[in-house]
Amino acid sequence: MSPYKVVITDFGDADHSLEAGVLHGSGLDINLVRLQTRIPEELISHVGDADALIVQWATINREVIEAMTSCKVISRYGIGVDMVDLQAAGEHGIPVANVPDFCIEEVSDSTIGFIYDLSRRTVFLDRLVRAGGWGQSLPTQLWPPPRLSGQTLGIVGLGNIGRAVARKAGSLGLQVLGYDPYLGPEQARDLGVELVDLDDLLRRSDFVTLHCPLNDETRGLIDAPQLARMKPTACLINMARGPVVVQAALYEALANRTITAAALDVLEQEPPDPDDPLLHLDNIIVTPHASSGSVAAVLQLRRDTAQNVVDALNGKLPRSIVNRQALGWT
Repeated sequence: MSPYKVVITDFGDADHSLEAGVLHGSGLDINLVRLQTRIPEELISHVGDADALIVQWATINREVIEAMTSCKVISRYGIGVDMVDLQAAGEHGIPVANVPDFCIEEVSDSTIGFIYDLSRRTVFLDRLVRAGGWGQSLPTQLWPPPRLSGQTLGIVGLGNIGRAVARKAGSLGLQVLGYDPYLGPEQARDLGVELVDLDDLLRRSDFVTLHCPLNDETRGLIDAPQLARMKPTACLINMARGPVVVQAALYEALANRTITAAALDVLEQEPPDPDDPLLHLDNIIVTPHASSGSVAAVLQLRRDTAQNVVDALNGKLPRSIVNRQALGWT
């Protein structure tokens, strides 16, 4: 019997010894192929005979999926799977697996950090000092800030990360609102979250943080009308995916002070164009899609992503399959 061909399409770290250890340590005969491309057209010639794909950011579209004749699983480094055509994978009987408990602590901690930074204007004060502005007055829109305790946090998306944010926010003295059409009132009460619709959340919140997946329901969820519903003193945090927010509308809202500030770990285009006007505003914090990072999180991610492949090649179900409905599974 020929060895199983497992293709890593792309990953930020050049080393893949940990994944290789999990795969080869399984006792399976594995031929591990490492690529470094996100472009579907460049993948097709390499994946036709693959038994499994391990994917970070590569676009696995219908054409890539239809080129594969023996793929048994697509395993994603991470939680979100918006780079994979789930419908096409389901039609071809290919389960798509993720790591649903990856980076819960890291992203929720980063969210709380953004709330602190936005509330206390930390980054903006740092910029002022570095520009030689010690002693100068800050714009009245930014200073003095309101006291953090007693303000309201609105969480859009109460999955694992959103729930962790809700738990941590309670210790800050924040009132917590939540919007998630898939969460029941009893679950929300257990989290200490008042479940509301999106419009109510936007209208009442001092901080709005996004933790929803990117799909047809959430693409462009926050556009000009939604930003206009927010308080002029409110701040927006996006920890989900860039296209959940219409970036042009966010630029206008920040430039016109429709809202006070924003903190973004994700953008519509990654990496961004250096001339993107959003990056030149003085009331925004941008980090490079890095909130998931920690030594422990990355080690867990690499092991669990490879283990999904081992399980599938052994004829078992990976622990988390995101396209069960497309596969006809319950």
